[in-house]
Amino acid sequence: ADPVMSYVYDNEQVTHTLIVSPPRCGKTTLLRDMIRQISTGSRGRRGVTVGVVDERSELGACHQGIPQNDLGIRTDILDCCPKAKGMMMLVRTMSPQVIAVDEIGSRQDMEAVEYVMSCGCKLVATVHGNSVDDIRHKPILQNMVRQRMFERYIVLGGPGQVSQIFDSRGCLLYSPERMAYGA
Repeated sequence: ADPVMSYVYDNEQVTHTLIVSPPRCGKTTLLRDMIRQISTGSRGRRGVTVGVVDERSELGACHQGIPQNDLGIRTDILDCCPKAKGMMMLVRTMSPQVIAVDEIGSRQDMEAVEYVMSCGCKLVATVHGNSVDDIRHKPILQNMVRQRMFERYIVLGGPGQVSQIFDSRGCLLYSPERMAYGA
């Protein structure tokens, strides 16, 4: 997650961030390392409390309640819990500053995402898609994109390859080509 972390923060605050990519391009892996760095702190930033809803045990890989993957020292994990229900539970009982979930997509997920954002928690999530334009046309996500609820969009173009990062207005913040020409 090192290359994207400076884009995930705005004035030392974590932004509402959505990681977009087709299956098998590294969304979950990137999210896992972002959670660790946000929780523990990195590059002079102090860590904050993170609540993770790990519906399929892919983020923490908990075994008998103990995470096998390092998600940071300030992370609480709800393992094998439905995303929408887990997000609501975390807000109500754990006081996280950031909530992280993998693969949002249902109407219930979107309602919980809106609730999390309205309660002052930051949200970091992943979604299947090929581009920001692609998710802009998905019925369940289009309102969130139109309302600029996510402050950052990280688009993966291939396994482990960050192809673009956009802000809420759709302004390109990063692309490999842009960086190659020093723009």
